[in-house]
Amino acid sequence: MPKLSFIMAMESEAQGLIDALGLRPFVPQSFYKRLPLKFYRGIYQDHSTCSFELTITIPGKDPRYQVDSIGTEPAAVAAFATVREFQPDILVSAGTAGSFAKHGAFIGRVYLSDSAFYFHDHRIPLPGWDKFGEGAYPSLDVSYLARELSLPLGNISSGNSLDFIDQDLAAIAAHGAILKEMEATAVAWVGYITDTPMFAIKSVTNLIDIHPDSPSEFEKNFTTAVTSLTEKTLAIIDAFVRNWQGFTRATLLQDIDSNS
Repeated sequence: MPKLSFIMAMESEAQGLIDALGLRPFVPQSFYKRLPLKFYRGIYQDHSTCSFELTITIPGKDPRYQVDSIGTEPAAVAAFATVREFQPDILVSAGTAGSFAKHGAFIGRVYLSDSAFYFHDHRIPLPGWDKFGEGAYPSLDVSYLARELSLPLGNISSGNSLDFIDQDLAAIAAHGAILKEMEATAVAWVGYITDTPMFAIKSVTNLIDIHPDSPSEFEKNFTTAVTSLTEKTLAIIDAFVRNWQGFTRATLLQDIDSNS
């Protein structure tokens, strides 16, 4: 049975999907019990004979500060735990992001990842480490999904700050990214090192070039963005199930290689 695994940073981002898909909590019999990770699991079947195992992993609440464990480190841990526990055919980073009105973004618009994922705040000005700091980890080619569902594609840049400095914006522009968020590139790194095809679905919460005050815009528009994220992600899952017979793991990895 094909396996599709989602990594989502916040419970409030994931709850709508968990409810709509009827996913149930899952507790692995492993060392993960020492981590605040939360796993949800279920079976999705369309009107044909194709069924998918779906999982959602959330990093969970930080035990010290009791807030959602957002950012690259929790996302990488969640992604690696997911790969080890479920061995998915495809990893998906799903969540919210900032974007730019100049690129056609608006609140609640949902994007699929384009060719590559970058970091915009890993500044390491040393030979070799400079490229490592940029990331440039490949995305699975999901252009057919974008066409089928009339969704835009965009490169994604990740960092560990909700706000930004001029150097961050310069790096985002240099990488041709139009979405700024805090987890996807870390998930893409795990996908890359484990040979697990990966792509992202991101819904816009704030327009960086219109309202630079990202925290207040994020809070104001979060519900709208998550509603749109849930709706489009359900459509993407349904499209994946319809098209899955044309895929094999070899062709998925070939798509990854072609975007490297």
